[in-house]
This record gives sequence, C-alpha cells and structure tokens, in this order.
Amino acid sequence: MSSPHQSVPPAQSSHTPDPGSDTGPIPQVRFRSDWLWLPGVLIAPLIIVLPLWLLRLQTDLTSEGVETRGLTRTRRVPWAEVAGVRIPGFGRVYLHTTGGEDIALPGVDFARLRALVLGARGHIPDPGVRVIGLTRLAHIAVFMVLMGVIFPFSGMPQVLWVLFAIPVAMAVWIERTRTKVSADGLELRTLFSTRHIEWDQVKGLRIPKRGFLQAHLADDSDVSLPAVSYDRLRDLVEASDGRIPDPFIEPEDADEVDIPESDTSDK
Repeated sequence: MSSPHQSVPPAQSSHTPDPGSDTGPIPQVRFRSDWLWLPGVLIAPLIIVLPLWLLRLQTDLTSEGVETRGLTRTRRVPWAEVAGVRIPGFGRVYLHTTGGEDIALPGVDFARLRALVLGARGHIPDPGVRVIGLTRLAHIAVFMVLMGVIFPFSGMPQVLWVLFAIPVAMAVWIERTRTKVSADGLELRTLFSTRHIEWDQVKGLRIPKRGFLQAHLADDSDVSLPAVSYDRLRDLVEASDGRIPDPFIEPEDADEVDIPESDTSDK
C-alpha cells in the first residue's frame, strides 16, 4: 500500500516534447534569398541600356570638324584643333587635339582607321600605323558564355563564382590579340606576351591550313601573326607599304627578255 505522502510523477503534457521529437527549442536557422534573381538583374540593364548606347554611338566628319556622340554627351571639335589620332590599344581610337586632350571616337576601331583618315581629306594626318585585331563581334560569344555561366552560379554561388573568369579571359583575349604594322616593323601582341620584329627580319609569309598567318623570318623560323587570318591578308600587305609582297600578284617571268624590233627599212 502506497504512502499518502509518496510523490507521483506528473502526467506527461501534450506540449512536452518527446526525446528525438522535431519540436522543442529552435536552433539558429538562416533563410537566404534565391539567387535566381541575379540573371534578371544582369540582363535587364543590358536589354534596356545597350541598344540605346549602340544607337547613340557615332562619329561624324563634317566640314566644320569632328562630332562625337556618346550615350549622354555630344562633342564637336573644329578641324583647327585636331592634331591627329592616337591608338592606345584595346580596339579604341582617340582623336588627339592641339590642347593635348584625347577624345574617344565612337564607332572607329582598328579596322576603320584608314577610312577615317581618308574621310578627313587631309585634316587628320595618317599616323602611319595599322592595327589588325579581332572583330568586335566576337564579344557576342563572350555574352553567350556569360549567360551560360550565370545559371550554374545561381545554384551554387559560393563555389561556382570562379566560372566568371572564363568570359572575362575571353574578352581580354579578344581585345589584346592584334598585329600592329608600322614603319618600325611588326608588333605582335597576344594575351600574355608582346613581341617586336624588325622588317629586315621578315622574309615572307606562310599561309597555314588553320589559324593565323605566319611570318617567315631570316633565321628560317615562323612566327604567328595574331588576328591576321586569310581574309585580312590584303590589309596586312597594304599596311606593310610594299615590305610584304602581295601573294595574289604573280611574279614576272625572270627569263623573259625584250626582243628588238626588226629593221624593216628599205635597203
């Protein structure tokens, strides 16, 4: 018989958690925003701003001078203030003024430098330099790769952010790869190196089945000409000012000799 003073364990409440139950003290829990909003944030400005920017970019040559239009600004430079052009690199061509200022020329890249000089009708001196670079349309591939990188990045951003190095490297490669032709020789620039070749070292050209053209040097070695593909061969020959022979012109027959006219006078 139990004592009236014996303690009896209390009945288990329905609100008391069982051992191993999911209820009970709540640990620290963190909820983060979904990364899927990131593609929209990146793409929306491009869809809106990029077309407006491309439509606005323009360089006009008029009888009064040079007019440049950017996204928010229009500048006019009289011919009297034009000193020449400057080619710093990365596909950009700048108008150099008599005041020492450099003004970017929208729409004028390496490939259009000659057309700019001809269109200026003597107001812009020829810099004597031609640069053959990769087409700017190659950046479309960079944009496509960027879009392909965003989606895996949104699923695991802490790890896959390194994938953005791929489109960045592609863009830098497109902008840096070029061959500069001047009176001093050839300047070959790739992603990681720059090399200068004097004209007296160049003996000819080689046209491989794939890749860029090659310059045959005096030591019988061949060096690739960055950005100079087969369709840019004429540009290279023209820029060399005769230092590189035109392979499209057949050489004259060295064995051909002049035959003197016969004397048909009456004896």
